[in-house]
Amino acid sequence: MAKQFNKLKVAEKFETVSVSHQTIARRVDHINERVSKKLRDVVEKCKYFSLCLDESTDLSDISQLVIFIRTIQDDFSVAAEMLDLIPLHGTTKGTDIFEAVNKLVSDYGVFDKCSCIVTDGARAMTGTEIGFALLLKQNSINCPMIHCIVHQESLCGKSLRQINVFKVVVKITNIVRGGNRALTHRKFRDFLAEVRTCYFTPMFVG
Repeated sequence: MAKQFNKLKVAEKFETVSVSHQTIARRVDHINERVSKKLRDVVEKCKYFSLCLDESTDLSDISQLVIFIRTIQDDFSVAAEMLDLIPLHGTTKGTDIFEAVNKLVSDYGVFDKCSCIVTDGARAMTGTEIGFALLLKQNSINCPMIHCIVHQESLCGKSLRQINVFKVVVKITNIVRGGNRALTHRKFRDFLAEVRTCYFTPMFVG
């Protein structure tokens, strides 16, 4: 406020006053309450939501379960936020993950709006005996489980011969842009513009 009123000397004096740790802790709590309330309102008003789970170990050897949420509203607006970061001090079995996720979702609502859950494919997540996916079914929670797209790409990269794909891509790129091919590049650019125009132009029949 002092800077807004061009009281620069007063502002410098204010900056030299240190804030107590109680004040900082209180402000952090207020920020947490405000963010949690806003996120809770978004989840309650959304049409559907999906969850993304990932469990990893931090530098202090504590397992951390990070949960992201993606919501879609009635007007098709989409929002994605980190829902929570839950430390798992004991074991990291499917039961531990299920209890943490179930408690968190119960605080924000129910699984009725959940369209799918994305996991990293670990046994604790997808195990058919004591995994998180099995516990969902046992508790009558019918949410499709999807493998993380990054891990899907990794698995595909291990099983497919990517060199064949890269050869074709490099060959096409050289045809379009390689050497003195300005005319070819212009034709290719015009072709893409024409395709884009045809694709996005509405067709009327009547």
